[in-house]
Formats: sequence, C-alpha cells, structure tokens
Amino acid sequence: MRNTMNRLVRYKAFQKLTISYFLLVLLTVSLLSGVLFLLFSKSAVKEIDRNSKAMLSQITYASEVVYNQVMTIGNALLIQPEITSFLNDTLEDKTNNYRIFQQMNQIISVYPYIYSAGIYRPSTGTAVDTAGLPFDSSLITLSAERYMEFYPRSLTVADRNNDAPLQLLTFLLYPDFSFKTSDNPLIYINVEEKSILTTIRKISKTDSANNVFVINKEGKVLSHTDSSLFLNDWSEEQYVQQILNQDKEENSFTTNIQNKKHLVTYVKSEKMDWYFVSVSPYSGLISNIDRLRNVTLLVTAGIVLTGLLISIFLTKSIYRPLSTLFEKIMPDTDSPVSGSPFIDEYKMMAEVFHSLEEREKSMQFVINRSSRTIREHYLHSLLRGHPLEYSVPSELIRDIDEKVSGPYFCVLVFKINELELTRGRMEVEQQPLMLLLFALGNIAKEMLEHIGECDYLIRGGNEAVAILQCTNNQPPEELKAALRNIQSFLNSYFKVTVSIGIGDISHGRKNVPSSYTSAQQYVKYRLIYGKESILDAIATRPHMMAALSYPSAFEKKLVDAVQSGKPEPIRDAIEQFVEQISNGSINQVITYSIQLMLSLLKHFDYLQHVPDSNFNKYLDAVTDIESAEHLTEIKETFNRYCFNICTLIEEKNLWMNAQKHNVIIEKVQNYIQEHYAEPNLSLELVSNIAGLSPSYLGKLFKKATRQSFSEYLNHTRLEKARDLLASTHETAAKISESVGMYNITYFSTLFKKKYGLTPSVFREQEAMRGNERAGE
Repeated sequence: MRNTMNRLVRYKAFQKLTISYFLLVLLTVSLLSGVLFLLFSKSAVKEIDRNSKAMLSQITYASEVVYNQVMTIGNALLIQPEITSFLNDTLEDKTNNYRIFQQMNQIISVYPYIYSAGIYRPSTGTAVDTAGLPFDSSLITLSAERYMEFYPRSLTVADRNNDAPLQLLTFLLYPDFSFKTSDNPLIYINVEEKSILTTIRKISKTDSANNVFVINKEGKVLSHTDSSLFLNDWSEEQYVQQILNQDKEENSFTTNIQNKKHLVTYVKSEKMDWYFVSVSPYSGLISNIDRLRNVTLLVTAGIVLTGLLISIFLTKSIYRPLSTLFEKIMPDTDSPVSGSPFIDEYKMMAEVFHSLEEREKSMQFVINRSSRTIREHYLHSLLRGHPLEYSVPSELIRDIDEKVSGPYFCVLVFKINELELTRGRMEVEQQPLMLLLFALGNIAKEMLEHIGECDYLIRGGNEAVAILQCTNNQPPEELKAALRNIQSFLNSYFKVTVSIGIGDISHGRKNVPSSYTSAQQYVKYRLIYGKESILDAIATRPHMMAALSYPSAFEKKLVDAVQSGKPEPIRDAIEQFVEQISNGSINQVITYSIQLMLSLLKHFDYLQHVPDSNFNKYLDAVTDIESAEHLTEIKETFNRYCFNICTLIEEKNLWMNAQKHNVIIEKVQNYIQEHYAEPNLSLELVSNIAGLSPSYLGKLFKKATRQSFSEYLNHTRLEKARDLLASTHETAAKISESVGMYNITYFSTLFKKKYGLTPSVFREQEAMRGNERAGE
C-alpha cells in the first residue's frame, strides 16, 4: 500500500490513470443522480399540477354553484305574483315597495354567496335593493344581448365598507328581454368579489391561494387577493393571451414572468366563461424535496469515495506492465528528474524511443544517400566510358554491378524544348528547369518500369538520360508507346514538350557510351522532325545517307529577292532553300544555313557603311541557327536578317537622296544671298536653275530649313535692311528698294512684325546706342 501511494504522489502516468478512472466513476454517478433527481422533480411538478387542476376544478364548481343560485333567485323572483305586479305597476307605492323588499330579503337569505338583490322599474324610476344600495344608472345603459348578462363593477357608497369601493359581480336579468325596449324592468343580483376569494382559500387551504385569480373571457380580473387589481385588464399579458387563445377547458404550461420561471394552471368554467388561474413560481414547487436532494448528495459522495478506492486498485493492476518496462529503460528513477518532484514516465520513455528512432533514421538516411550518390557517379562514369574512382569500396561496386547487369542496354536522351540555357543567364533561372527535369525523371521511371530496370540521370542544361536494361538486342515493342505517354503527360500537366532520342542497343556495360552518343546524335534531328518527336536510327538513316550539295540557285534567288525589297519573294526563296537542305543530315542543315548567312553578309557588305548598321546582327543570327530546335526557327532567323538588310538598303537610298538634296538646298540658299536685291526673285525662277519643279523644291526647302522659300527670302532681305538702317543715312524707302522690296508700306509692316519696331524708330534707337558708345 505504501508503494502504491508513493507512485500516486510521484508518477504522472499513475496519477493520470487514477484520475481518469475517478472521473469516469464521478461522471457516471453524477449523471445517474442528476437523472434520478430530474425525474423525481418532474414527477413532483406533475403531481402539483394535477393537484392545482383539481383545486381549480373545485373552485369552478363553486362558481357554478353561484351561477345556479343566481338563476334560482331570479326565477324565484319572477314567479312571485307580488314581484310581477310590482314590475308591471306604473304607480309609486312605498308600502308595496317595502313588502317587495322583505320578500326579496327572505329569498336571498338562504344563499350565502349572494350579497344583495335588487329590482329596478323604469316606468317610475323605482329601485328596491336588499342591501340598501343606491341604484347604479350604468346598469340600464348596457345593451342586453340575452336573458341574463354579467357585469363586474365597483360601487362607492357613503358610510359603507369604510368608504371603500364595493367590488361587485353583478348578474342582470331582463324579464321582458324579447321586447327589447328602454322601459323594460331589470332584476340584478350582486355577488361580492370577496366571497369568490374566500371560497378559493377554503378549497385550496395552502399558500398557493395567494397566486390564484379569476378572469373573464376579455381578460379582466374578477377576483384577486389584491383588491386594487379588481377589473384590471390583463389581456396584454403574454400568459393571459395564451390562456384566452387556447381552446381547452383546462391546461398547464410554464412561462417566464418578470424573468422568473412559473407554472401556470387554469380551468375554464363552462357556464360562466370564467378562467380560474393558478400561477406558482417554479422554484417553490420543488422546495419540499430539499431533504431528498441532501440525502442524494450524501449518498453520491459516499459512492464517489468508494469509486476513488476502486480507481486506485484498477490503476495498480493496469499500470504493472508499464512500470516493468519503465524500470528496464530507466532503472534509476529514485532521484527527481530535472529538479522536478514528479516523474513523467510517458515523456521519459517517449524521449528515449524518439532518440533511438532519430538515430536509426539518420543512419538509414546516410546509408541511402551514400548509395544513391555512388550509384549516380557510377552511371555518369559509365556514360563517359571511364571507370569509377578506386576510392569507392569494392563491395558497393559489386553490388551496383549486380543491379546494372543488362546484358543489353539502351540509352534514352530527353531534351526539354524551348528551355536551352543561353550564355550569361543567371543561375536562379535554372531552378524551374531543374524541377522539370526531376519531374521528368519520376514520370520516366514510372512509365518504363514495366519494360525493364531503368536509371535516370540529369546531365546538365536541358538534357536528361535514362539507361534502360534490356533482355535482348532489340528495343522493346512497347518502348515508343511508353515514351509517347511520357510526352503526353508532360504536355498536359507542365505545358512543355520533350524530344527523345533512342540510342542503339549495346551489349555489356562497356558499350553504353556508344549507345549514349548515338542517342545524342539522333535527338538533334528534332530540328527537322519537330519538338515532340521520338528519334532513333531508323528515323534518321535517310538523312544520314543523303548526298546533298549546297543549293546555290536558291541562294541567288534569295539575294535577288532581297535586292528587290519585296516580302513575298523573300519568304518564298527562304522556304525553298530550307526545304532543300532539310533532306540532308543535321550537320548539313546547320552548315548550309550558316553558309547562306555568310553569303548574304558578303554580298551586302557595302551596307556596313550605312549609319546605325550593326554587324552583331549577323553574329546573333548565326547563334540562333546553331541553337535552333526546329526548322521554323531557322526560317524566322533568315526572315529577320533579310528584312533587316532590306531596311538597310532603304536607309542607304534615303541617305544618298538626302545628301543630294542638301547640295541643292545649299545652292538655293547661296543664290538667295547673292540675288536678294532682285525684285523678281521667286521660287519658280530658282527651281529652273535647280532643275526641279517649284512644288518639289518648295517641299525640300521647307523640310531642310523649316522655312518656306518666301519666308527665307523675306528674312534675308530684312536682315540686310536692318544692317543698312543702322550703318547708313539712306531713307527707309531707298533701303527697301535696295533689298528688292519696292512697296515701302509692305516693307514697314514686315519689319515691325519681325523686330517689333518701325524702321524709323529702329534707326533712332540705333543712333542713341551709337552716341552712348561714343560718349563712353
């Protein structure tokens, strides 16, 4: 027992097991006790509800007794000849009135619920009341809808009831109801509201009577312990509306009244249309079971304590295997761990197991990574035809030789199109390509594993290699179908195309380099067959065996088309040249394409002297041809280069024309400077001298000088005139004529428009400046 308590204090796993069992026992006992208590409380509420209904039914019976007494009194009064005579009499007789009073008092004396009865005769305005109450004129204002009507009212009579209002439930009887005239006599019987409340208390005999009241079908209070609530309209209360809207003789329900839960029970009086309602706080209904609740809690506590002991016993039995394992793994557990007085067995064992697992994973990772690295080095050496370094353990080499046994090998070269790495491209741009190559390797292994053992290597750039082991010296029949699936998968999911070269079948590992070399050579023919082709010796043999000479005729045709500068002949000539060389080997295609570029460069070498020409475009075109992946790219390169030559030719022609035009414009300007004083100098005259039409010369002149011929001529004449005005004493008219302008008004207008001053003002200003300079 001492050892068990020690474990309970120090060992967390033991504590958790014990607490788990204890919580399970506690939860079970609590749920069971709670359910039993809830069932009993509901049963108690139902019993109280049943008793309330029974009590209300008895009260309803008492109200029906009152109703019957009222009807009995009314009928008894109507069968009395004296009363009938009194009702029909039209003369006032006080003696007769007194006899009627005694007779009515005698009749109601035997009915304890009746407070008073009275007769009213409209013909004489006479009212006889057994209690001596004055007649309430509001009684005759009611519109009778039937033989008997009910009218609750409050009546104040001096020196009666301590001057407090009498709260009466008045029953009105109309003996001559069928005539419906205003002179009909009236019999009324009063029941005091206190008598209804007294009856309720006598029947219930409990404090719940304080929560019992009576309402009519309109929701008005007819009886209540609080007399101030008499005739209050409660029809707006939610629970009262629920009572009035339910078409039931009796019912009960729970509702919130002033934010507290209440039980509402009601019974309807069939004859009176009254509702006898009992409203009781829900908490008070089960107050009588406090003792039972205390007993239940005491029994529950005892059961829980017993459950604690059982929990410790069960934990001890189940914990035994765990403690045995823990002692073997951690033999020294007497001293606290990390300064803590508690020992977490699960955590300590998990740390030990996790450490062992991590150590095993690390060792396995190192072994697997080393094996993969050595195998990749081995395969790369196999492709190069060089043996692996002697530093590798011979055991690993023998193991790899057993797995790469062949006996036949077929090397597959994969080229991802349109992703050739150019010189100067940043290394970070190679990352998407590397991801594609890794994805290609995974797909290739999966697609080719049913054909034979396959190893995948990334060789650099956009090239990857697969070494496929075969059982005979013929490529497997299903190989091309599998390669098509690889191409389709990459195109669908990665939107890239792959060209594949199938190397020649080689026997033995030493001949793998020859298969690799042939696959590299075959895959180059994607330039002719397209970017998503599968190429082998059979597909490329016609090109390798072809005897093709350089198509000089098509070269000459292209040169002539370029000189003509027409796009369609250029494209046709390029198309015919490329179609002709595509029948040869891949080396011939590249060589003849570069030879054509060199011929174009030599033939149009004179264009290198044109401004903005660039010899680098030729070098770029040669580089594009060497890196082309399809013949369409070579065609595009030829088109770009040829159209660039056409542009250079056009620019050179324009330059030469511009040089020629500059000479003409300079000649025209010199002629104007020499003959500006001639009044008949005009564009037509100068154009005859230049040998051009006036309109064409005018356009060239304005384009070169940004002035029209007349504007330039006027500018020259005005400049000369300004110099003469400043340096001579000739008149403005004389100077105007000397510069070729014989209209002095026109001369003055142009001069002022150009210099902002008239010729005379200009001369005066120049004279003043001359004097100032002389004075200095």
